[in-house]
Amino acid sequence: MAFALLSCEEEINLHLKTSATRLVVGGMITSDTTQHIITLTQSAHYFDSTQVKYISGALVEVVVADSTVVFTESDEHPGWYLSPEDFYGVPGNEYRLRITNVGLPGISTDEEFTASSIMPAIAPIDSASIGYSHEWDLWKIVISTQDPADQRNYYMFSLQRNGRQITKSLKEKTILDDRLSDGKYASEVWIFGLDTEEYDFQPNDTLTMECYNITKEFYYYVYAVQVEMQGSNPLFSGSPANVPGNISNNALGYFTACGVSRVDFINPYRIEDFK
Repeated sequence: MAFALLSCEEEINLHLKTSATRLVVGGMITSDTTQHIITLTQSAHYFDSTQVKYISGALVEVVVADSTVVFTESDEHPGWYLSPEDFYGVPGNEYRLRITNVGLPGISTDEEFTASSIMPAIAPIDSASIGYSHEWDLWKIVISTQDPADQRNYYMFSLQRNGRQITKSLKEKTILDDRLSDGKYASEVWIFGLDTEEYDFQPNDTLTMECYNITKEFYYYVYAVQVEMQGSNPLFSGSPANVPGNISNNALGYFTACGVSRVDFINPYRIEDFK
């Protein structure tokens, strides 16, 4: 399946045990003012090695309160459906996805696929910094922040280097909840451990920690995707289970809303400083 997340293309190749073709949806509404993306693709058989097949010609809408936002299909990327550029989500609002006119075998053009998500409140990051773990030979990226009290919070973290995503796939994201830190100040929480050979950070690199306040349901979806993507060999293990999503009518994938906060920090080190 393909999942467009964080306004960039990310392909998660989830193959099914059955040969039946199913709609796969990927979409996230954030608090950023930007052109949001919803992708529509079709599922593939477990042993089908062909590229992801995108679905064109569908009607994709997001309803919030009494307003309906139409997502227009991209000319450059068929199967990508784009919001207006000035669209943004508001914490506390419910966003309801509605998809019709899906041109797949066995699916009527008037069949409707729906999902909904309420955007959680934003909990800003106070600070982030980079260091080194001698024990693991890893770059150590940590944050400090105040967790809101008396509510269960779920977080997903992503990292940029000089404006470019370096944790591109869901497998590379870090997800956390606040079961052990509800209402507490969390100081220097280890978020990413990055291989020093793969990531050649240089002095004065600008790093950006992105914190997505996500729903409980999306937290468990990402967890299931990460387990799925750990890399079992289909010749020596059972066929993968379908990752549970929230799209109606037996479709796959996920539609969610989340608040976003970011903090920039500067790397002062070369790896040689630690060795």
